[in-house]
Amino acid sequence: MKRVVQTLAIHVFCILFFALFYYYFSLHFDNNNKQDKQDKFTRYNRESNIESIIDFLLFSTTIQAGVGISDILPISIYGKLLMITQQLIMISISVITIYVFTK
Repeated sequence: MKRVVQTLAIHVFCILFFALFYYYFSLHFDNNNKQDKQDKFTRYNRESNIESIIDFLLFSTTIQAGVGISDILPISIYGKLLMITQQLIMISISVITIYVFTK
């Protein structure tokens, strides 16, 4: 049971960690769900920032869960590399967990 909790904690940490990275590097991503399509440099509205953080938290969760379907798309090589990194970490955690539990 302890390993299950540890694995879950690692996944939650990765989700939060990458959500913050995605938010920090938000210039490298395009959110197709936004109605206003404002320039990202002019958005200093508090509600907009909180909504953006939640969008990237959802994006990070879908990537970590292996679903990968989202309204947010990487538009630069840096965004794509960040997504690839999270996907490789997610796959590694899953493989290690399967190895540990079948031993």
